[in-house]
Amino acid sequence: MARYRVLNSKIAGYAVKCCFAAALIGLGALARQAHATGVLNGETLRMIALGDPVFQAMQNMHDELEKIGGGKIQLEIKGYDVLHQQVLLNCRARVSSYDLIPIDLPQIGEYKPCLMDLTPLIKASHYNSNDFQQAAWDAGQQAGMQLGIPLEPQPEIFAYRADVFAKYGLKPPVTIEQMLADAKRLNNAEPGMAGMCWNGQRGTPLGQAFVQILGDYGQPPIDEPRKGEHDFDITNLKPANMHPLLDTPKALAVAQLLKALLPYSPPGVLDMAWGDSYHVMAEGGCAMGYVWSGYTSTWSSYPNAPAHGKFAYVPHPHGPGAVNRSPLGGWFLGIPKNIDPSRVKLAWAALRWLTSRGMMIRYTEHGDCVAPRASVSDNPQVITRCPVVEAVNDFAQKGELAAWQRPPIPQIQFIYNTLGAQMHEMLEGKISAKQACESSQRIVDRQMRLQGVY
Repeated sequence: MARYRVLNSKIAGYAVKCCFAAALIGLGALARQAHATGVLNGETLRMIALGDPVFQAMQNMHDELEKIGGGKIQLEIKGYDVLHQQVLLNCRARVSSYDLIPIDLPQIGEYKPCLMDLTPLIKASHYNSNDFQQAAWDAGQQAGMQLGIPLEPQPEIFAYRADVFAKYGLKPPVTIEQMLADAKRLNNAEPGMAGMCWNGQRGTPLGQAFVQILGDYGQPPIDEPRKGEHDFDITNLKPANMHPLLDTPKALAVAQLLKALLPYSPPGVLDMAWGDSYHVMAEGGCAMGYVWSGYTSTWSSYPNAPAHGKFAYVPHPHGPGAVNRSPLGGWFLGIPKNIDPSRVKLAWAALRWLTSRGMMIRYTEHGDCVAPRASVSDNPQVITRCPVVEAVNDFAQKGELAAWQRPPIPQIQFIYNTLGAQMHEMLEGKISAKQACESSQRIVDRQMRLQGVY
């Protein structure tokens, strides 16, 4: 999934203040046109993106998009880290070079000064957001502002080989205890099959895995305010909420779980990142594994994959005293705050069009198995192409998706890097689980203080 690198620089103020008055004129008519052909009206839409499935789909249908949109589309594809840097540099410019920018969910807090509040446009155009899964729509908000519209929000879910579980009389795991027992039971039960796939590669892959499994124990990586019994509020984090929670009994339990999974994992798991894990699962090398839902196309879209049609899905198994919550991530589209005011109308029309029901259905035809709209998740053709969308929609309806596991703070990458290094030392047997947690807490706390966060 996402790979992050935080740039330790403050975002400069803006010389240009966008005035919405002109942009709001005529939005009633725009509301009727947004899903129709010709929304570009002969103009050129300027976007920056990366090689994620939804943007790959846009690339594959680029000529068709231009024909439907009635204009030109400049789609610049960058690597993840380059994209992140380019968005921040664009934020400093007097006038934005782009009409739309992609937002990876944990970046929305960092990008907040760079993004236009879409709320006035939403109200003026009578935009109806009810078709979006609630967790996906809410994730685009910060401090009472709607900063992004869901394009490819997706949860990391838990995949298991339904055929293998049936053969050995097992039920899909609901708890972490059951997951560990299943990993032990199924390891080498079939030739070349390990019990469990997960990301053990040093750095972001392992650090992100730690943070998301920590959420399975009901705890975020920083001191987020509670929202109900089992969830947390990340829409307006304060300095007091930024203290790390990496040396707690639950954090220690995650470290010990990762160590316990090692004997039931595929060879080379400590060098395994997202693509590696998904490839092994597609080839039948794991009975279970964590997977970002959009990447289940690795096996569902390729009939010759040994695991084709054999995986089923549940939310993340939970730890003691917690509940099932799959961490939500993925991509949103926003409008730069420093966009030329004369281009706001075009940007808003294009944003609505590219995130519309019809376009999301088309994306699934090109390998993007994500459907944050209920009307897309219910579409029989979409379900046939991407069985995972029905499962994810079910999780959403049950409230089993959440975004608090990966808080939208600029320091999230530093947290990943720190955990990814310290836990790798532990898994290599160089330090204990307790030492890994203590050092992670100490390093992140020191960095927060050096940055003046608290």
